[in-house]
Amino acid sequence: MAIAVQTDPADITELKNIFEELDVNGDGNINFDELQKGLAGRDNAENLLAVLKGADVDNSGTINYTEFLAATMNTTTFLKESYLKTAFDMFDQDGSGKIDKGELHQLIGGDEFKDLYSEEQLC
Repeated sequence: MAIAVQTDPADITELKNIFEELDVNGDGNINFDELQKGLAGRDNAENLLAVLKGADVDNSGTINYTEFLAATMNTTTFLKESYLKTAFDMFDQDGSGKIDKGELHQLIGGDEFKDLYSEEQLC
């Protein structure tokens, strides 16, 4: 998700358009009803639905724009060195060149992941 947040808009124009088409009510989130209707009739609709349901990392029942981008960006965009470096730097808060246990704990210990990991798993 760190890469999706800082991606150059020129790299994701088509994905933005698709998101806006799926977000029928324009609230900035795609609920699963909008998703099913938007994907209806596509050859790979079931696979796409499964992938996008998995993108709901905060278990809100909707997919926000960042979750959508993280799930749908192609590998070429996702693996651009500049994006990876920026994402790494976001996590390497002390600038050591490594992501240590404390930084990792801070990252996945936030509200966004609170339902995904138990306190025991984080220790």
